[in-house]
Amino acid sequence: MARKNNDIEIQQRFQRAFEIVLYKRLSYVEFREMFSKQENISLRQAEIIYKQVKDTVKERFEDEKGELIQSQIERYMDLLDRARESGNRRIEREVLNDLNKLWGLEQATKVDVTSNGEPISLNIVLNK
Repeated sequence: MARKNNDIEIQQRFQRAFEIVLYKRLSYVEFREMFSKQENISLRQAEIIYKQVKDTVKERFEDEKGELIQSQIERYMDLLDRARESGNRRIEREVLNDLNKLWGLEQATKVDVTSNGEPISLNIVLNK
């Protein structure tokens, strides 16, 4: 008969999972396989732990997301200035592409050029 884990053991397991996800950067499948064997738990239990870890990471960094993005933008702007001063066009182009991604400018925008957002009705007439 399997014994129930106490709260301390559960927290320690979660901590090990947290470190694996953050530092080893395993994919979902890799983590699930490795962690289930390492901890002697089912694949389903490993999946649940993986989701808990990902949710925790997301919660912790959601509040700091704006600050992290701003800090990264400042670093990129500094790098952009140095690339321009040295005449390194390749680095300048790469930095500008990365800045566009950070600002969300690289995504295509849908433009409705046919109906100005109004519903379209099609009438098919079959005469002669």
